[in-house]
Amino acid sequence: MQQQIPEYIFNKFKYISISLKDYLGGLVDEEEYIRTRKDSLGRVILQWPELIFLKMDMGFYSDYLLRFSLYSRRLILMEDEIIGFSQQQLYSLYGISHDTIRRYLGKHKEKVRKKHKPKIRDITRHSKVSKEVVAFLAILSRVPFSWLEEEFPELSWTVQHFSYLYDSKKSLVWLKSELEGFSLAESTHDVRGIIINQDVPNPLFLRIERIKGGLIIEVFNPNCTMSEIVPLIELFQKYHFTFGYMDTVIKTQKNFTFIINLKNNSPICLPMEFRSLYCTF
Repeated sequence: MQQQIPEYIFNKFKYISISLKDYLGGLVDEEEYIRTRKDSLGRVILQWPELIFLKMDMGFYSDYLLRFSLYSRRLILMEDEIIGFSQQQLYSLYGISHDTIRRYLGKHKEKVRKKHKPKIRDITRHSKVSKEVVAFLAILSRVPFSWLEEEFPELSWTVQHFSYLYDSKKSLVWLKSELEGFSLAESTHDVRGIIINQDVPNPLFLRIERIKGGLIIEVFNPNCTMSEIVPLIELFQKYHFTFGYMDTVIKTQKNFTFIINLKNNSPICLPMEFRSLYCTF
């Protein structure tokens, strides 16, 4: 059955590109839809405002992403409306060069020249981009690793890719020191994936986003329970925070989230995916 566009998205945001409606309605194909974001030189540099607003309904957003080929899904999930960083910032902050991004995106499958077919199996199918880079992009875009690697990705939530990240295993003491040492004068935007595997009963897989004024700490553990995040609740008690969860592209996965406004600084803009929860702790 054809996926319907939630009416409230178009009723509230009338200026969303009509090409989105045309694409989802089958009036234009994938290549034509992507072309609407390119300049006269074929560079994908135009904005994608719908990517922000579609996340108002993560179930619909998930279906939207799965409509695309791997090439286009990668392209979309690396847009700054999704990851919060431009390609120039990916290079200046994290050393991910334009060449790395081009190699990872590859060419559109219709433009790839046919190559010699190996007699046994092809072990050069994937672009030579490190798993650490792909894992970082998956954490930035908040999707499972396979959504950036497979044409038909797994429809389950996973955290194995955290292990591909350099220096990702930390202690709860480390997280405490990070909070205490946070400088409000530091305005650099940063995201990192961390595994808290010391001083806790069970490992905690965290996406930590550092923004001016505070932190957004999202628990990526599959099917996480309140009892698993008690160490975090106890650690954050002394800080002013908003508690809730983030919807994900996997309908059954809700990620507990702490939005910490350090020293009651200026309010932090809440992500579209965030849903607050009332708690007495």
